[in-house]
Amino acid sequence: YVSLTNPSYEKRTMFKVNFQLRYKRRGKVVDYTMPASIVFFVNINGLLSTPRSTGIKVLKDNWDNNAQKIIGSSEDVQLKNRRLYKIKSDLDALEQELSITTEYLTSQHLIDVYVGKKQKNLTVLKAFDDLLEYLQNPDTVEETLKPKSYAKWVRARELVEDFLISQKQIDLAVIHFTLPVAERYRRFLTLKYKFGKDHTSRNISYLSTAFQRAKKEGLVGINPIFDVELPRNRPKKPEPLHILELQRLIDFRSEDMWLQYSADIAIFLCFTGLDYCDYVRFDSQKHMVEIEGIKAIRLTRQKLYRKGNVPEPVTIPLLPEAASILGKYDYNLPLLKYDTIRKQLKIIMSNIRVKKNITLKNLRKTCGTYLLNKGVKLEVIRDVLGHDTIAMTEKIYTIVYPETIIKEFEKLLKIG
Repeated sequence: YVSLTNPSYEKRTMFKVNFQLRYKRRGKVVDYTMPASIVFFVNINGLLSTPRSTGIKVLKDNWDNNAQKIIGSSEDVQLKNRRLYKIKSDLDALEQELSITTEYLTSQHLIDVYVGKKQKNLTVLKAFDDLLEYLQNPDTVEETLKPKSYAKWVRARELVEDFLISQKQIDLAVIHFTLPVAERYRRFLTLKYKFGKDHTSRNISYLSTAFQRAKKEGLVGINPIFDVELPRNRPKKPEPLHILELQRLIDFRSEDMWLQYSADIAIFLCFTGLDYCDYVRFDSQKHMVEIEGIKAIRLTRQKLYRKGNVPEPVTIPLLPEAASILGKYDYNLPLLKYDTIRKQLKIIMSNIRVKKNITLKNLRKTCGTYLLNKGVKLEVIRDVLGHDTIAMTEKIYTIVYPETIIKEFEKLLKIG
């Protein structure tokens, strides 16, 4: 039994290479009359790798298990023993190399690198390519990206490649893409492409996601930029529709079919809090329920599907304004493209004298703000809108209408 120990890691790492004979069996009986295959495996801190064949066979009587070599002095025996020694010395050298570049080296990872199943040093671009392949074939259908979203990840990969070429490090290993390199990448994006904070941080986060997935798959020991700072611009305050502006939207009428369709969908989103991606999936036969005589929408929000987790469905009681729109179209809403609604919304807002930059996201914010000003508890708004925490609800929906302020003070005056 011969062990090879890495002197540099002797105090904290037990590393051994061992050879064994693997015999053929006839049923449950081991056949010792036939030559057995010599296999090898690695032991690191008590964890064993799967055995791998050396390609050498030997009879039981010709194998010295204590010395871990074949008995004999013939040229053929010496050649085979040299091959066994070469395997041990190669694994020893590889263990020392990987121990330096890998935070936690396992016996299986060492063997996989040795036999070519895994890369010795996973490159940055290979890690990104692996992530792109996964994004095209995710574990669940819900994680599948739309073409436009996938194109952003592809573009992020192109930017990384451009940076590595500029640094003359096209084959840079993940383990060497440290925080200082990440800062150089940040400056590269800022100076060459004139990216702002948000765009720069987003692209660095894409790269960090690729590294994190490589770590999860056991291809690298650490994500070297896990703690990289990702500063963002302060988020713009939401611009929900005021109560009077909402009423103008409800009263809006147009002979233009697309304008009217878009206005009606906008009203529906304002009083349900659905995102566009949920609106296009909405099916009244699947997603309408009745709870204690009250009609409600019950569906899982598309954006809550993360990392393969299936979210709990949200329950949205149907307000009269939303019910009116559904009734108008016999519970089969017209299906409009995102860009169509966005373009028509600008025209509608101009016609009803709203100078705010109202987007489809603002319609969802309008719902939360409307509910808050109607006295609905934040906990209920959180559940209706499908937020993870009440802190998120508080952060986004804190706008109080002037009318609400007046009413609250009227209550105080009456009490006084």
